[in-house]
Amino acid sequence: MLYAATFHLLAGTVAGSIFKVRTLLTLLGFVLFETAIAAIVQGSSAGLWALTSLLAIEVGYMAGLLSRGALGLVGYSGEQAGTRRPR
Repeated sequence: MLYAATFHLLAGTVAGSIFKVRTLLTLLGFVLFETAIAAIVQGSSAGLWALTSLLAIEVGYMAGLLSRGALGLVGYSGEQAGTRRPR
């Protein structure tokens, strides 16, 4: 289950650095479904790992957001963070 938590952390980081919050909500839905399946198969021992996976995906998403913002401020992304184009 440690591999699953690590995978969720990496998936959250990639999602946070590329996608919007709707993707995070979709990922959380998938992880919640995965948690329900694991609880049915493994019983109550999967509860702590399920919470760890949910927390890992959220922490990874926040890390991705921070890295996207930092890269935008430094100038490595196409558009700088915090600037808006006039419409």
